[in-house]
Amino acid sequence: MLIQTCLIYAGLLGMLLVILSFNVMYNWVRVTGGGQETDRDMRRAERILSSFVEYVPLSLILLVLIELNGAPTLVIHVLGTMLVSARVMHAYGSNQIFGAGILRFLGSQLTFLMLMIESLACVYYFGLGRV
Repeated sequence: MLIQTCLIYAGLLGMLLVILSFNVMYNWVRVTGGGQETDRDMRRAERILSSFVEYVPLSLILLVLIELNGAPTLVIHVLGTMLVSARVMHAYGSNQIFGAGILRFLGSQLTFLMLMIESLACVYYFGLGRV
């Protein structure tokens, strides 16, 4: 069975990873090696990137696993859209602009919700395989 549906979300998240990585590189070049530990923008860019790298790989793996186990395409699209939206909201909400903090909060909560749903789906499909 091919994993067609997850491809779009893996691609979109890969592009977001590149954008976040460029943000870290931009800030690193801006501070040119000195004062990196105390530069707030540099620290923020690194935290946004590290949060992305912490949650997205496992989320994509779980998404692929439930697709391989026959989850409906609509479910995969809903979960994939949740993940992409959550990570964009978290990244944008981590900036220091008025009202952005709520997006950061919603982005992280949506990520946790999506991870829990995917995890429960994996346990569900494991149970189905045992029946």
